Amino acid sequence: MDCVRVLLCELINFFHGFVLFCLLHLFFLDWLQLIVRGMNEALIDKRVAPALVTLSSDPEFSVRIATIPAFGTIMETVIQRELLERVKMQLASFLEDPQYHDQHSLHMEIIKTFGRVGPNAEPKFRDEFVLPNLHKLANSNNQQAIDTKRLDIAIQLFEAYSALSCCFISEELMVNHFLPGLKCLRIDMEHLSPEHEVILSSMIKECELKVENRTVQEPQSSMSIAASLVSEDTKTRFLNKMGQLSTSGAMLANVFQRKK
Repeated sequence: MDCVRVLLCELINFFHGFVLFCLLHLFFLDWLQLIVRGMNEALIDKRVAPALVTLSSDPEFSVRIATIPAFGTIMETVIQRELLERVKMQLASFLEDPQYHDQHSLHMEIIKTFGRVGPNAEPKFRDEFVLPNLHKLANSNNQQAIDTKRLDIAIQLFEAYSALSCCFISEELMVNHFLPGLKCLRIDMEHLSPEHEVILSSMIKECELKVENRTVQEPQSSMSIAASLVSEDTKTRFLNKMGQLSTSGAMLANVFQRKK
């Protein structure tokens, strides 16, 4: 795997701007995404990630954007918390730095990457980073004045949300991020793509039903706990009354134990 490090260094040192972008986008980073999946995490940490961080600050914006799918593959395949945090910080810089706020292509690539790797990413990372940022991107897209750009982002968000809908999403995340993001997206689709709006309305209704069902199930769970406590108290009183039959009492206790 040292050839990966050497080749990355050669690319960084001897090519710049659009030429570097073409080499990265058309060949190297696609190849890198494939081999990272079978690469030792220590090697990714020491060799690949630092090279990608260097490329992510290249003077050419297109080169920076070209690193996003590779960062996504790392996010999808590794479990080392420190490495995931470094990837998270890099992607967060793309999302939060004011210089990137109007970078349509960058946002498209990030949303596409979230949709591709989100379902397989470490759940904590998905819950704390991917879903909240998709919500922010969906909300900001409502303010996009150029319809073609707004539709581009909306369609990419639709693909990402469709992919992530198969994941387990807690009620808190569903209420605070997933559903609000879908509703922001529906606003875009009402104006720009009615056929998508119909599907989104169905998705939103299904999610709202899930939240309602979970809310209904919680009191039922509490009732089940109360019922089990009553049952335990009944068992205790019954065995006390049968105290004179110690042997039979012990046998009955065993029966109750097995029925728990």
